[in-house]
Amino acid sequence: MPLMTWDESMSVSVKEIDDQHKTLISLINQAYEAIQTHDEHVMTELIDKMRAYASMHFAFEEKLMKKHGFPELEHHKFKHAQFNSEVINFRKKQFEKTNLSQIFVFLSRWLTTHIMNEDMQYTPYMPKEETTED
Repeated sequence: MPLMTWDESMSVSVKEIDDQHKTLISLINQAYEAIQTHDEHVMTELIDKMRAYASMHFAFEEKLMKKHGFPELEHHKFKHAQFNSEVINFRKKQFEKTNLSQIFVFLSRWLTTHIMNEDMQYTPYMPKEETTED
């Protein structure tokens, strides 16, 4: 049973971004499940999924913020760079210092601090039904 589930309070009112954020919730649940089963072997796969998620999601989100004139774009990009840096550190140190609990806490905090606070700031700038089409 998943630890975390999506609810509408997490919505930024852009379907594609919400769907991408659901991927993050899935990663949190995967980390939680691995902790419960003591399966450290999934750590490499989980870190790789985090990197792929970040690459795709951040590019999409930043493109929309730029397109719709979000004034805090540079600050937001900086926060994204911090996430990427942390994921790179997890990968570098995964066999000596990183554990699944750290990844779980990091992703959970990212959800609560970044998505629930930072991402909600751009919601008023976005059309309700944004797609990847220009």
